[in-house]
Amino acid sequence: MSSDSTAPDIIPGGFSRPTSVFISGTNRALLRWFAFALLTPYGSRVYWTDVRLPGEIPDAIDPITLREIPENRVYVLSPRDLQPDDHGARQAEAAAATMLHSDEPSESLRGLVEFLRMPAHAQKLISSTGRVEEPSILVTANAHRLATVYDVERVAPLMEAMLKSGTCQVALWAEAPTTNTTMFEMQLRLEGGSPHEWRDATIQAERGVSSGPLAPGKPVRLSQLGPIARVLEKMIPASAPGQP
Repeated sequence: MSSDSTAPDIIPGGFSRPTSVFISGTNRALLRWFAFALLTPYGSRVYWTDVRLPGEIPDAIDPITLREIPENRVYVLSPRDLQPDDHGARQAEAAAATMLHSDEPSESLRGLVEFLRMPAHAQKLISSTGRVEEPSILVTANAHRLATVYDVERVAPLMEAMLKSGTCQVALWAEAPTTNTTMFEMQLRLEGGSPHEWRDATIQAERGVSSGPLAPGKPVRLSQLGPIARVLEKMIPASAPGQP
């Protein structure tokens, strides 16, 4: 039986303020379906960036492939397209050096430099959607592929700049869990097979969830989470084609 929890119960605060969530798992399509179900109540302010390798064939059963997410809210980019713009940041720092008398740049300047260090895609998306009072929710699918273009020490300042710009950040990590996730407020682990087997999949809060059905930190079946189960029951067939 599904619980009576609501979407805001699953993620404390319900994305009412800028926050960050790291969700890891081994099945890419299942990760996306879980995120899709979790974020369904906030659909008007959710934007997806799908990090794909050149020539990659997307999963057949996937909310993006099946166009369950409006095309104007999905951006398909390669890791190279999402490299940090260090050149723009260096220009900002050089310009500031001619105007500031202090050796220590101001907090606002640090924020500007980090914003300019973001890839052009992130800058445009944040500029057009970011707002503190009702933050946009930016999902990065296949976020693990950005590990090759971002140095670990650069991730935390970048994350801070994105949150201060009035956005929520949701990273879907389709590999073994990484240890470099301390900059994320919440960390979840999704265990399961194909999307057709979602009823047996489990989600567990590994950090940052202090209330709601995930608070005990123990695995919970997706079928027991009412808001998630209702969406997945409607959107995903009970079995894969050709199976009983």
